[in-house]
Amino acid sequence: MNKQHGFALIELIAVIILVGIIASFSTFFLYTGFNGYLNAKNATEGALNAQMALDRISQELRSISELTSTPSSTSISYKSEEFTGTRTLKYENQTVFIRVGSTDHMLLDNISTFNISKDLPLDLDNDGSNDVPGIEVEFRVGLNENEIQKWFRTKIFPRNMVEDK
Repeated sequence: MNKQHGFALIELIAVIILVGIIASFSTFFLYTGFNGYLNAKNATEGALNAQMALDRISQELRSISELTSTPSSTSISYKSEEFTGTRTLKYENQTVFIRVGSTDHMLLDNISTFNISKDLPLDLDNDGSNDVPGIEVEFRVGLNENEIQKWFRTKIFPRNMVEDK
């Protein structure tokens, strides 16, 4: 009787093919999981930064004492009770800035769409007179495939723009 020792060539090739298949599936699942984690992390950070920028914009615009220029869809200039000097909230080159004097302070970058609008005064207490003009700010964070599929918007009713009765 003739005893064989070791592996035949065909057995080695089969093992190499099986190990390759297992490795390719493992790599695919690891890549998919890691990519999902990075996308979720980037979306969460973008949403947090957008919310902080909205909070800052609300704080800035809530204390307007006078508008120094007619608001456009991308900028608004104003004077504030809380802050000194003329200030401008503006959108330029996918970035939102607050300009104080001649210095721009970046609030948020990577903005795909931005809009500022001043609404007509609203009758908030239903007495037949228009009381408060509102300022609405809205934007979308991200460009192309990294875009967060949500509008970030706020409506501000500046305290000092309430009409006296």
